[in-house]
Amino acid sequence: MAAEAGVAEELRGLRARVPQVGGALAASVDGFVLAEDLGPVSGGRRPDAEPLAALTAAALGLAFRMNEATGRGAFRELLVHGELGYVATYAAGPAAVLTLLADDRINVGRLQLEGRRTAGRIAALVAGSGHAAEARQATAAPPPAAPTASGEGRPPTERGRRPALPTRRLPPPSPR
Repeated sequence: MAAEAGVAEELRGLRARVPQVGGALAASVDGFVLAEDLGPVSGGRRPDAEPLAALTAAALGLAFRMNEATGRGAFRELLVHGELGYVATYAAGPAAVLTLLADDRINVGRLQLEGRRTAGRIAALVAGSGHAAEARQATAAPPPAAPTASGEGRPPTERGRRPALPTRRLPPPSPR
C-alpha cells in the first residue's frame, strides 16, 4: 500500500536526520507493523519488528490506562530511559504509533522534536490510507461533536494541537 511506502520513507528520513536514532518502527495501535527501519542495537543484535510492535501496543495500553487514571488526557508520548539508551513512543493519529530506539548520548530535546514531527507526518499518511477509519471502527469512538464558536468540539488539529489516540476502555482487573 502507498501509505506504508510513505511511512517507511519518513522513518528513513528521521534516521538520516538524527544519527543517534538506531531504529524506528511505525505500528498500528493493535500491534501490527506498518513500516520499520531497525538497525542493530546493543550487542550488535537487530530487534525483531513484530515483537517490538506487539510490545509497543502493550505499552500503549498501559499508557492509556495511566493517563485515564491520573486525568492527564489522551496519550501523546512515552519515554523510557534505560542504561544503554531510550525507547520513545509517540501517538501518530488515532490508528498508528511511532517507536524510536535511540543511543544514550542523544540530545533528548532533539529526539522529542523529531519524533513528534515524524509522528505527525505518519498520522497524515495513515489517515489518508484508510487505517484511521479502521481504527475508529475498532475502538467504537463516538463521532466528534459539532464545532462551536469557541472551537470546542473541533478535532484537536483544528485547535492547533496534534491529534491524540482515542482512549481505550480496558476491563477492570480481575480479583485475586
